[in-house]
Amino acid sequence: MNLSQTTNQQEPLELRSDFFYVYEYYITDSGDVFYVGKGATKRAWKDTRNAACEQIKKDYKWDVRIVQENLTEEAALAMEKGLILKYREEGDLLTNILPGGIKATDTEIVANLKYLLFLLEKKVINVSLSELANFFLMSSSTVWHIANEGHYREVEPTIPESINEIIKQFHSNAYNEDRTRAGNAKYVLSLLEKGVIRCSQAKIAEHYGMTPSNISSIKKGQTYNDVPPLIPDDIGIILEKFNPFYLSEEEKLKGRIAFIVRLRNEGIISITNTDIATLLSTTSYLVAEFTRTNEDRKYIYKEVRPTNEIMQKLIPYFVLKS
Repeated sequence: MNLSQTTNQQEPLELRSDFFYVYEYYITDSGDVFYVGKGATKRAWKDTRNAACEQIKKDYKWDVRIVQENLTEEAALAMEKGLILKYREEGDLLTNILPGGIKATDTEIVANLKYLLFLLEKKVINVSLSELANFFLMSSSTVWHIANEGHYREVEPTIPESINEIIKQFHSNAYNEDRTRAGNAKYVLSLLEKGVIRCSQAKIAEHYGMTPSNISSIKKGQTYNDVPPLIPDDIGIILEKFNPFYLSEEEKLKGRIAFIVRLRNEGIISITNTDIATLLSTTSYLVAEFTRTNEDRKYIYKEVRPTNEIMQKLIPYFVLKS
């Protein structure tokens, strides 16, 4: 089985779970390698890596290349470490922060993690536990237990070899893409609360590529509580997109129905639901939703005055009073 032709848009059809492989991410136009990793099954095609790696994925067309497959884990770790060292000696700007060749539960990586947790506690760096989990290729639960329940007490913190790059990426005043996005979402939520914009939280989530539950957690302060509201670079687009004075065609239609139904209720015009539906090119069922006697089910929309053309067509329905 040759996996080297597989792209980032196409996963291999079969991958043996009992063997490992070494893979590279590279920019298709230049061939420059920007990340080296080892994995099993579909690791190369899933999950996120560090922020620098993910930024390159967004900015360039990239692909996945399998360097060698059917390796033991030890052989894959050794090859990964050797390739990272080779590329760095050749001057290639890899986004790997770890030196490679480390298992997720190795003492060395746990020791490095504990040192970063120490820096986090001292507010030297600013990073979430989930980011640390991605950073060290560990499960979020493992990192949480180490941080909060003292797992691996016997392991002493040690400074990672790549501490310079780590501090630069996660220093206390730094905001990576995820944290910036969370800060932007907080700012937009504040505009929503003030009535400056009009939309649902789901629409804000869609704008930022998040889930509604992500936005809900940010609003409640359950996540990114330490990130302040940050004015988005595209604030003008957001204000335009969620302009409270803008009415969709559906809102205009329902507003016109509400306007005409009110005139009828006040005895100013005499018109049936069917005629209203015909006049506005809609269904009698929709018009009926505005005339329900059950207040809980009746449609209530802000009135919109019909166009002059529609008002002209309404003239025959006006009640002449003597």
